[in-house]
Amino acid sequence: MKGHLYKRILSRLKIGNIELPNRIVFGAHPTNFASRNLLSDRHVAYYRERARGGAGMIVLEEQLVHPSDLPYEKALFGFSEEIIPGYRRVAEAVHEHGAVVVAQLNHSGMQSEGSTAMHVLWAPGTVPDVVSREVPKAMEESDIAEVTGGFARAAGHAVAGGLDGVEINAAQFSLVRQFMSPLTNRRADSYGGSLANRLRFCIEILKAVRAVLGEDRLLGIRLCGDELAPWGGLTPEDAAEIAVELEKLDVLDYLTVSAGSLYSLHLSAATFYIEPGFAVEAAAKIKKAVRLPVFAEGRIHRPEYAARIVDEGLVDGVYMNRALICDPWLPRKLERGEVERVRECLSCNQGCQVRHAMGKPLSCAVNPVAGREYEEETAGLRPAGAPKKVLVVGGGPAGMEAARTAAIRGHRVTLWEAGPAPGGALAACAHIGEFARLLKTWARELADCGVAVVTGKYCRPEDVLAERPDALVLATGSRTAKPAFPVRKCPAVTAREAAVKPDGVGKTVLFWDEVGDRVMARAVEKLLAGGKTVYFVTPDLFAGGKLAATLELTPFYRRFMAGAAEIFTSSLVIEVDGGRAVVENRFGGRTVTLTGIDTLVYNCWPRPDESLYLALKDRVEEVYRAGDCLAPRGIAEAVRDGYLIGKSL
Repeated sequence: MKGHLYKRILSRLKIGNIELPNRIVFGAHPTNFASRNLLSDRHVAYYRERARGGAGMIVLEEQLVHPSDLPYEKALFGFSEEIIPGYRRVAEAVHEHGAVVVAQLNHSGMQSEGSTAMHVLWAPGTVPDVVSREVPKAMEESDIAEVTGGFARAAGHAVAGGLDGVEINAAQFSLVRQFMSPLTNRRADSYGGSLANRLRFCIEILKAVRAVLGEDRLLGIRLCGDELAPWGGLTPEDAAEIAVELEKLDVLDYLTVSAGSLYSLHLSAATFYIEPGFAVEAAAKIKKAVRLPVFAEGRIHRPEYAARIVDEGLVDGVYMNRALICDPWLPRKLERGEVERVRECLSCNQGCQVRHAMGKPLSCAVNPVAGREYEEETAGLRPAGAPKKVLVVGGGPAGMEAARTAAIRGHRVTLWEAGPAPGGALAACAHIGEFARLLKTWARELADCGVAVVTGKYCRPEDVLAERPDALVLATGSRTAKPAFPVRKCPAVTAREAAVKPDGVGKTVLFWDEVGDRVMARAVEKLLAGGKTVYFVTPDLFAGGKLAATLELTPFYRRFMAGAAEIFTSSLVIEVDGGRAVVENRFGGRTVTLTGIDTLVYNCWPRPDESLYLALKDRVEEVYRAGDCLAPRGIAEAVRDGYLIGKSL
């Protein structure tokens, strides 16, 4: 049955004059790998690995078409002839493994960053961007002509570099979409007003680019299927009409459909809060209206779901960007019937959202070598010269990855976990399907490589000494610090404990949060879902500050604001005494007394659990610390720690 499900998504697909080996696409996304705004060795290795892993088509990171656009410091200069040698190297690396490769051409318009290059933003009009609040310049017709020419020149560079074609971005972060949309285009000339006028800029670009490409190379367009704006934006009906009009030009080879715009930036890389395939319905509507091949993107991360929407004919293919960041070999594993071995994307955005990350290179929370493929090509995992007896204490992400990596290299590895199953800090998120499936995959990987997993094992120093390991890896995690304010005659539990066992918490909860992280969000949501009354207090200006960078803040707030009894920001808890709590505003000094509190739930800054390390560091020859017991950080850092230790043993 499963073999049949994957038959169509793994089948060949002809688009234009080129045939894709399958219908799985690795789409464009920022990486911050650029060197002097050109493709680097890191890019070449990154795209080579996805081609080796079986992606049918690879769309390179957006290539800027004009110097008036610099959306992030390490964006690629597609307008420069100097990009051509990099294209040649990437094309050779990708073609060697049978994949098709195209460049995405883009101008970010009002969603660029004027402050990055200290120049004015160009846009259809003077509507400011909702994030930067920068007011752009309304483009004159000479500016429009210049950018149109920039698209054509950039396409010429792609041809000279041996790429198979180009894709025009007319969706999120796109000047072309901004011209299409009545939300941002309020011009009164021939480029504004009616749909025909709002499409004029796009049509001129497509014709100019096709003239440069000729008939042998691909020309695709990435459309916004639904701006999901509170007013005035493009709807799925508008998008279908646009697709029909663009198909009439007879210059396009395929369409890709996403969703979201200015007022739904959290959908540019939707987290696990958002339903999978949120743009598929809009893509299916467009597919019914045109004859061109149609691809969908937008949180299509599970192989079963991707295969099903292709098998049902809703779309012709899928973009699986983050899924292939997480597991580049996903397509090959499907070909081999090994879907259960796919390391599934969490949609956590912890390492892969780098557009506004101040130059931080792309990484992945659960793939420790994502973005570091170039290093791995020259210094990857090697068989251990002398296999060691390795003991790993702690079965969280750091411990599991250290055990897995060490065992792959040939060491004899035992993993001790105090809980009923490995998971560590991820246990608080195990009710979320992606996290549960990742834990199951990790358990399977540990079994496959021969790691002996012992659960329910609370470890004392003498237990380790009795085991006599050659190398000891401590991944014992962290402990939540206790609140600084006095707590008397009131049950108190950590946010992590509340997330795992919400039924053990009283009916009326005072929630004290210092961190603003995912642990807080999970605990609050579980408490609200259980019908608890939650009084939320944070010293920060707003709740959930650490959720902003991962695009979780908006969907979290929708649940949070609807459910919490009262929210106190910029506030401190002065004391909790019995069922009474005193809360004081940090700035105005206003004091509120809450009564009827059953339980205090606190999320204070974590502290490393280093008790075993301090007891054993001078008594075992090789001792390593990984993850939060070294320094409390995120999943990505913990997994990377574990990988590097396993690699170095």
